[in-house]
Amino acid sequence: MYDAVVIGAGPGGYVCAIRAAQLGGKVCLIEKNGLGGTCTQRGCIPTKFLHSAGDILRKARNAKRNGIDAQLTLDYKLMRERMQSTVKKLASGIKLLLESNNIDLIEGQGCIISKDSVSVGAKIMDTKNIVIATGSYPICLPGYEFNETILSTDTILELNELPRSILVVGGGYSGCEFASILNALGVKVTLIEAEDHLMPLQVQEIGDTIEKYMRLDGTDVRTGAKLEKIEGNAAIVDGERIESDKILVSIGRKPNINKEELTKLGISFNEQGVLVDEEMRTSIENIFAIGDVTGKYELAHVASKQAEVAAQNIMEVKSKIDYRVVPACIFTYPEVAFVGELAGRSGDFPLTASAKANCLGETRGFIKVFEKDGIIVGAMIIAAHAGEMIGEAALAIKMRLKIEDVIDTIHAHPTLPESFAEALRELSNEAIHLPAKKSSK
Repeated sequence: MYDAVVIGAGPGGYVCAIRAAQLGGKVCLIEKNGLGGTCTQRGCIPTKFLHSAGDILRKARNAKRNGIDAQLTLDYKLMRERMQSTVKKLASGIKLLLESNNIDLIEGQGCIISKDSVSVGAKIMDTKNIVIATGSYPICLPGYEFNETILSTDTILELNELPRSILVVGGGYSGCEFASILNALGVKVTLIEAEDHLMPLQVQEIGDTIEKYMRLDGTDVRTGAKLEKIEGNAAIVDGERIESDKILVSIGRKPNINKEELTKLGISFNEQGVLVDEEMRTSIENIFAIGDVTGKYELAHVASKQAEVAAQNIMEVKSKIDYRVVPACIFTYPEVAFVGELAGRSGDFPLTASAKANCLGETRGFIKVFEKDGIIVGAMIIAAHAGEMIGEAALAIKMRLKIEDVIDTIHAHPTLPESFAEALRELSNEAIHLPAKKSSK
C-alpha cells in the first residue's frame, strides 16, 4: 500500500513524489513520456537552450563594434543534438533524485480505477492518495490539425533543420519566445496576434515593449491581425497571402484529462481543468491535482509549489497554496519578467543608466516598480537576465517590504539588480544615477 501514487512526472509530479518521500511516505510515480514532462522534454529546457544559443549568435553579430570580428556558422543539427543531450542529462538527474528517495518509478499509462487504486497495464497499485499531474497539450486552430507544415510548440522541436521562414500564430508567452529565438537563429519570422497588442493577457506596456524590440531585430510583427485560412504553406491574413516554409500555432493549451474517468470517479472539472481547493484536493478528498491540469497557471514553478502543498497535505502537514506572488518570465531579447500588482504609483529606471548593462552592451529595457502605502506590490523588468532579477522583487512583495527596506540594503556594483533599488529611489525623485527632475514650482 502506497501513501501516494502520482500520475505524471513533470515539474509537478516528480516534485510531489520527492516531497512526500522526504516526509516519510511510500510513493509510486508513473510516467509515460519522459521524466520532467513537457517542461524538461518539450518546453522550458529545450527552448531555453535554444534561447541561450540565440543569445550567443546575437552577441557575436554585435561583437564587431567592440573590436571582435567573428565569423559565424550555424550547425543546427549539432545544436539540436546538444539540446537533446541537455534534456537527457536533466531527465537522468531527475531519475537519480527519485532513486535516492526510494520512489518506485513505473513507465506507462496510469489509469485511476477507484479512489484508492491505480493501474498501469495489468499492474494495480493500491494507495491511500492519488495525485493527478498529467499536464497539458497544445491546441490547434479550429478546423486544422498539426502536420508537417502546421507545427505545435512540441513538434517544432522535432525538426532536423531550421526552416528558412515561419509564420507564428499567437503572440502570447510561447509565441513571443519562439518568434524571438527563431529570428535570432536566422529564420525569417512573421508573428501575428489577433488582439491589439502582444501578450494580450498582460498589461499593454509589456506587449508594446516586446513588439518594439522584435521589430528592431527584424521580426515582422502584426497585431490586430485576423488569420482567415491556411492553404498549404501559405496563410491568408487580413486578405494578404503570406508564404512560409512552416506555420507554428501557439494559441494555447488544454488540460490533459480523461473526462470519462473523472466523471466516473465523481471528480469535479470544467474546460479549464480539474477543480481543486487551496490544499490541492479535488472533490474527492484523497485525490489531488497539480500543475497545468488544474488550469490555474501554465508555469512550471507554480506546478512545483502546488506539488509541495499536495505532498505535505498527503503526509498530514497542513499546507495551503498562495497565489498572491507568482513571478512569470518570457524569454525574448531582452527577457521580460513581472510579479505582483502592475498598477498604481510607479518608479522606473532605464537600463541605459545602468553601468553593468552598458558593460554588457545590453541597454534595452527598464525596471519598473509599483508601491502602495509605501509597500512594494509589483515589479516589471524588461532587461537582459530579467528572469534572474525578478526573484528579489518577488521576495520583497511576499515579505511586504517597504521601499526603504530595499533601498537600505547594499547592492553589489556593478550589477543589474542594483537597478531595482534605483527604480525604487526614483519613486521619490532620488535615483542616484538619473538626472534630477526639475521642480514644478
